[in-house]
Amino acid sequence: MKNNSSIFSAGTRVTRILFLFSFCFLSLYTYAINASKYAQEKTLTVKVQNKTVKEVLDYIEKNSEFIFFYYNKAIDTKRSVSMHVKDKPITTILDRLFEGTDVQYEIKDRQISLKKGSVQQRPQDKKQQKRKLTGKVVDEETNEPLVGVSIVAVEENRGIITGIDGSFSIEVYNNTKLQFSYIGYKKQILLIENQPILNVRMQPDNAMLNEVVVVGYGSQKKGNLTGSISSVKSEDLTVAPIATVSNSLAGRLPGLIATQSSGQPGSNSAALNIRGFGNALVIVDGIEASLDNIDANQIESVSILKDGAASIYGARAGNGVILVTTKRGINQKPIITLNSTFTWQGATSMLKPASAGQRAEMEREKHLQAGLPESSAPFTEEAVQKYYDGTDPLYPNTDWYKVLIRDWAPEQQHNISVRGGSEKIKYYGFFGYLNQQTMIKKNGGKYERFNFQSNVDAKILDNLTLQIDLGYTQEQRDYTTRDMSPGLNNMWQDYWNTLPYYPASLPDPNKVSYAYGAGTGGLHVSSNRELSGYSDTKNEDLRGTASLEYKFKAVKGLSLKIFESYRKVNMFGKTFTKPVQLYTYEPNSDTYTLAGTSGGNKATLSQSVVQESTFTQQYSLNYDNHFKDHHLTAMALLECIDYSSNTLLAGRKDFMTTAIDQMFAGSAVGMTNNGYASEMGRMSVVGRINYSYMDKYLLETILRADASAKFPPGKRWGYFPSVSLGWVISKEKFMSGIDFIDNLKLRLSYGQSGNDGVGNFQYLSGYSYGHAYLFGDESMQGISPTGLANPNLTWEKIKISNVGIDFSFFDRKLYGEMDAFYRERTGIPGNRLASLPSTFGAGLPPENLNSLNDRGFEIKLGTSGQWNELLYDISGNISWSRAKWKYLEEAELTDPDQARIYLKSGKWTDRVFGYVSDGLFTSQEEIMEAPHYEALNGNATLRPGDIRYKDLNDDGIINWKDQTDIGKGTTPHWMYGFNVALAYKGFDLSALFQGAFGYNQLVASNQLSTLLYEERWTSINNNSNALFARLGGSSSNSWQSDFASKKAGYLRLKVASLGYNLPKHLIEKCKLSNVRLYLSGTNLLTFNKLGKYGIDPEAPNVGCYYPQQRTISLGVNVSF
Repeated sequence: MKNNSSIFSAGTRVTRILFLFSFCFLSLYTYAINASKYAQEKTLTVKVQNKTVKEVLDYIEKNSEFIFFYYNKAIDTKRSVSMHVKDKPITTILDRLFEGTDVQYEIKDRQISLKKGSVQQRPQDKKQQKRKLTGKVVDEETNEPLVGVSIVAVEENRGIITGIDGSFSIEVYNNTKLQFSYIGYKKQILLIENQPILNVRMQPDNAMLNEVVVVGYGSQKKGNLTGSISSVKSEDLTVAPIATVSNSLAGRLPGLIATQSSGQPGSNSAALNIRGFGNALVIVDGIEASLDNIDANQIESVSILKDGAASIYGARAGNGVILVTTKRGINQKPIITLNSTFTWQGATSMLKPASAGQRAEMEREKHLQAGLPESSAPFTEEAVQKYYDGTDPLYPNTDWYKVLIRDWAPEQQHNISVRGGSEKIKYYGFFGYLNQQTMIKKNGGKYERFNFQSNVDAKILDNLTLQIDLGYTQEQRDYTTRDMSPGLNNMWQDYWNTLPYYPASLPDPNKVSYAYGAGTGGLHVSSNRELSGYSDTKNEDLRGTASLEYKFKAVKGLSLKIFESYRKVNMFGKTFTKPVQLYTYEPNSDTYTLAGTSGGNKATLSQSVVQESTFTQQYSLNYDNHFKDHHLTAMALLECIDYSSNTLLAGRKDFMTTAIDQMFAGSAVGMTNNGYASEMGRMSVVGRINYSYMDKYLLETILRADASAKFPPGKRWGYFPSVSLGWVISKEKFMSGIDFIDNLKLRLSYGQSGNDGVGNFQYLSGYSYGHAYLFGDESMQGISPTGLANPNLTWEKIKISNVGIDFSFFDRKLYGEMDAFYRERTGIPGNRLASLPSTFGAGLPPENLNSLNDRGFEIKLGTSGQWNELLYDISGNISWSRAKWKYLEEAELTDPDQARIYLKSGKWTDRVFGYVSDGLFTSQEEIMEAPHYEALNGNATLRPGDIRYKDLNDDGIINWKDQTDIGKGTTPHWMYGFNVALAYKGFDLSALFQGAFGYNQLVASNQLSTLLYEERWTSINNNSNALFARLGGSSSNSWQSDFASKKAGYLRLKVASLGYNLPKHLIEKCKLSNVRLYLSGTNLLTFNKLGKYGIDPEAPNVGCYYPQQRTISLGVNVSF
């Protein structure tokens, strides 16, 4: 009953979403139709006296969206004309302009072709013969010939490149369009008529410097940036169909640490850490939002603010900011894009359980090597052999991996978008669907996501614009009742506890086989939603924003902007646990025995409803103006953010039947319920001034003031300034003779931000419910204080300094950026360690006590260009960062060894102390000669196969004083990436290698795997360098040491993609503008030293986990 209603409900939701999208699409398409009427509706006023035809055409292009194509020798553009036409369509103006001449025109939307005689369509049949066109391409400014310019006949998708002297020769039809493109120059499309020679002058393109980069509350030209800001474009994020945006960012941006600790569908995002600071603030289209419920195809660009540039977001930006901008409409006819991908997911690395014979042998070995009697051994030698033989039905050998886990799980991703507009209105619409299945073969769950986005820009008046954005995301996670996230008590622990000594199924299909599973009956039970129940969650994320900008006509460059947004998140959780009876089977007597019950005796149900809302208001005055060589921009902004949350929890148990999974069907006896709500708000005032002189000397200043209700009156406001400077050295006169330098810029910045990451109302005394007390015959509820209040608690302060340099040489044949930074945090909340008497009844409150600092650097280098018909862009980046405690409230230690090991002030924050191993003992003589193990009261319990530790202080004793720094924490200090993008004719190839080092992973041998069986120490191999110590060994084998804590550096082929764009002349017959077929993959190859342990280098250090996934995808992208 549950499944049917769920399917019906899901179908209804999909229908509603499709209906909504269709409605928006039809509305936007109406705009597109209107846009196509531009030529009919646009009117112009032309008043000229004795001007040339060329000057008139230039005037029309400047004051409209029309573009003229013509051949200078065919059209007399030097002819002088006088005319006065007011508010007339383009056809009237052109009729007047060419009155009495043989010039005719053809209008296609905004493109106007001029020629002598009648304008005809270019014949595509065999009646028209190709002819030779020759010419030369030069730099417009220097008149130097350009070598390697790509010349493509647009309709035929074929082309050539220019020679050493810039010359070219190509076979063309008359009325062919040729596209001229070259790195560092503006692309040109020219209409070829009957001229035999064509000389082309190409204009240098400063697009890299003029590229717009999103920054806090606005955007800037990349060439004018003074802060440390890295960005990535949409096309880089969508090279391969990766389900989460966070994983798409890995390895692409210097300073960004991305670690994926799980491959679980719906929970497989990467933790993003900027410069090792911690979790960054994520802003999507101006509001705080989640990064991983967005489809990467919606995104236009992603920027990360790493230094003082993040100060503009104040209290929330102490760890840096990730800015996400979704796509918007453009002024052209509508482009509809369909993208469909089918993917197969498989584990990058996954240990397999030992076979029945191997496990039985290791269980027996472990028992005996622990010094226990053979009479109590779990298996006899005869039984072990029978498990190996596999011929006796009483000694089965079940390969649970093969029974339950699929090597490749399916995934599919589909989306459709429409983008276009006119001068008055622009629009973008998107609908996406993602479905990921889990690795479990039977009823193991899935993750589904629906994305909808609608962005509309409307020009109401010449000086008044309106933006309205709507976004909706629905996520459905259908999981098992056993948790799949990393931990010690989860479904993946059941994977190891499901014993191969039991059969996967029984002769009676209505009975479930018992396989231990540490109380769950086995993974075949806990992973099967139909058997053991389900744990489902549905998240709905609705986002709406409206922005109105008014430009004052009286004051040039002054504008007022009002931005309002509302975000509502609903989370519905439902867990229904069903009891499962488990049986063993005796084939000789054909009898079943009830061995236990999983999930209790009766079904239980728990449900939760969480509602969160965020209301953001921004009011800003903006100024942008040029004064000769001076450019000044300024912003004053008031921001108010209100947060609220409501939670409701309920549960019942003792369900009479598992057929009804509704709350009313459970027993009211022992039912539970709970609920709570919270509110929080922020008010901020932000000011920013940007100044540039000749685009050579750059200045940016920011001041933000934040007020937080978490602090007492008088302590609520925090003030966070920043300043940054830029010097474009390449524009200095003394650099004019150095031709190979395209761009060279020095950047300096200093900024402050804050952190209010403490509990609410710590400055007030609070109480919580305690035990009930009996006074006479009446029970009274007791309360207890939550702790002392601190009326002086205030903001943690964060200061960061950055120096950087950007450069580009040899027409971007070499480009890059380098940054170095230092960050200091002061006033980090902590509790004093002063002891209080137990009768005091409360703990000391948090104070602004502690401080630490971070330092690091980042380097990015790249090259791009063209070799014959091969376009290439190759780049790499590497970054390092590490933090050190400046002061940490801790106990005073006088013993020098205790201070060395345990005190943290003045030391790196992620030091790991332990023993240094020296292989394994291989004989009793080695043990007798070894230093005395103090914790073992001598070496009497040591045996060959145990870990030998080094006596570092040479005192003849192995004890805690021999511990030393054996490694680093689990967060990498070094991150690097290497990206290759190639394009040849219709083919494109890209590969992203990503890696990390400077961190450690644990390689404990807790699970009885095939790897442990093959690589453990035994008396037969007596290998002092075995990967794992003897089974049942000394307790000293579990001491923290470098035997289990290993360096985890790796290099991974994170993304690879091969695509092919079908020729234009084939797809245009189907009215299509582009068709791309592609094959891609993620996590395809991994190179690291942990591979021999069967561990993925990004695996968590805690318990068992859903393995990281490699994917292989086939997809098609169609535009029309």
